[in-house]
Amino acid sequence: HMNEAKYLQAFGDATDRFMEIVGCDGAYIATGGSYFTAETHIRHLDEIHAGKRIRVESICLNGQGKKMHLFHQLWEGDRLCATGEHILIHVSLETRRPSDPAPLIAKQIAAIESGHANLPRREGIGRHVGAPR
Repeated sequence: HMNEAKYLQAFGDATDRFMEIVGCDGAYIATGGSYFTAETHIRHLDEIHAGKRIRVESICLNGQGKKMHLFHQLWEGDRLCATGEHILIHVSLETRRPSDPAPLIAKQIAAIESGHANLPRREGIGRHVGAPR
C-alpha cells in the first residue's frame, strides 16, 4: 500500500501541476522566482493499495501577495483517502527571500481563487494535528 511518503509525493505533484497551470513553470522558475512550501498538513483517512488509480482535486484557498494556500483531496474512485493542506511562499531564487510573484502569475492565481471561493468548504481545511473532528 501507499506509505506516508507516497501521499506527500501525490500532493507535491498536484502542487507542481497547479503551479504550472498558473504559469509558475520551468521557464518562469528559470527567471528567478518560485514557490517554496512553508507548511504542510496531511490527513491520512484511508489506505490505498499498490497499483490503484488515484486522483487529486485541488482548491486554491488564498493566492494573495506572496502566499499561496492550497487544499488537495486524494481520491481512489469515490473514496476520499487523504487531504493535504499546504502554505507556499513565493521567493526570489537569487535572494532566497519572500518576493511578489510576477503580475501574470498573481493574476492567474487570483482568478482561480475567485472561482474556487464559492465551492463548499471541504472537511479538514484548517485542521491541525490532534484537532477534534
